[in-house]
Order: sequence, then C-alpha cells, then structure tokens
Amino acid sequence: TQKIWADLQEMELLAFLVISGTKSSTFPAFYFPVENIESFVEVHPLRAVSLQAFTLCFWSRAQPVGCQTILSYCTGDSDHELVVTVGTELGLWLGGQFLSFPLQQEAQGWLHHCVAWASREGTATLWLNGAAGKAKRLQKGYVSRAGGTLVLGKDRDTLLGTFSNGFAGWMAQVNLWSRVLNATEVRALALCKEGQPKGDVIAWGQTPMALLGGVILQPDTSCQ
Repeated sequence: TQKIWADLQEMELLAFLVISGTKSSTFPAFYFPVENIESFVEVHPLRAVSLQAFTLCFWSRAQPVGCQTILSYCTGDSDHELVVTVGTELGLWLGGQFLSFPLQQEAQGWLHHCVAWASREGTATLWLNGAAGKAKRLQKGYVSRAGGTLVLGKDRDTLLGTFSNGFAGWMAQVNLWSRVLNATEVRALALCKEGQPKGDVIAWGQTPMALLGGVILQPDTSCQ
C-alpha cells in the first residue's frame, strides 16, 4: 500500500483519473502545497455546465493565506462564469456578478461547505458544516454558459492565460449538482453518512480529472 501511494504521489499528471466503485471517503484527498503556486486540477465534467441551478459541496482544510479558489469555471466571454473562493469569506462569482458570505470559522481542521443557487428564485445560500446561512440575492433568471474550462484550486484569467488566488491545503469530496440540494441531503453529507448521491456535473471519484503542477494525493481524513 505504501508503494502504491508513493507511486501515485510521484506522478505530476494523472490524466483522466477515474476510480469507480469506491466509497467517496476512501478516494484520496487532493493536497495543494503552499509553496507550489502552479498546482491545479483540470476537471472534465459529466455534463455541460449550463446550469439554471446548482449545489457545490466540498470539504476543505485551507492554509491561512488569504483568498483561495476552490472551483473556477470560465468561458471565452467570462473569466468568472462560476467561481467559488474561501478565506475570511466564501466568495461566489456567477456570470460576472459577485457576492460573499462571512466565514467565522477559524478552526484549522476540515470544514464542510455547500453553496447553492437557483435561477428561478435568484437566491444563493451557504451551508457550513450542515448549518444554513441567510440566503442572498444573485442573478435571477440567469443560466450559466456551456463550453468553458473547469478547474479546482486556481482562478483562471483567460485573457492572460495565467492562474491566481491559488488554493493551499487539502480538498476532498468535491461534488457539483445541477439542482439545489435540500436541508436533509446537505446535513447527511456534512455528517458523512454513507450512501449519499454524488453530483451529476462533478462526481467525486468518478469524474475524469487531471492533476497538474504538483498536486499530491493523500488519504482523505475529512470524515475522521
């Protein structure tokens, strides 16, 4: 087992990483070294990212180094089509519009986040460790554009072709749904209950991903 982990960690690129039939809790976490600003993960979503609603859930254990990108989806027309950042606040860009939710957790351990948005209501909500915050208004009637580039751990500037606001720390169990999860579903994910459905846009452990720039695979301890 140790040799398997060592072999995986030595590979800077894991093209079309697919491990199916495993529990999400046994799928590795992604570690982004703080000293390596080039680390990111390219994601090949299971369906077009043309969304009238979504829920993004993930576990993160971030180093305290300012605003850090969890997920970035950009198109030729929009660098901030869908971007989620963490730090002193959770930032959400959608179709070039921005809002933020305060993050008052100062713990250095794992935190579970779910951020949801629905076009019909024009509202976004953050769930932190299974508890919902106050909904905020954002982009009523909007539909995100298909055909973009989806990455974890970096915010891509398509004009310059560069990356910024790099994530430093651990990230695990990243799932993206094309619908708003209900309170029971979110709490079950935050409590690490077995048998929870995975996303239909990003399904952790099933969606093809490429690890670039020194992202390291480590055992996922988010639910321990």
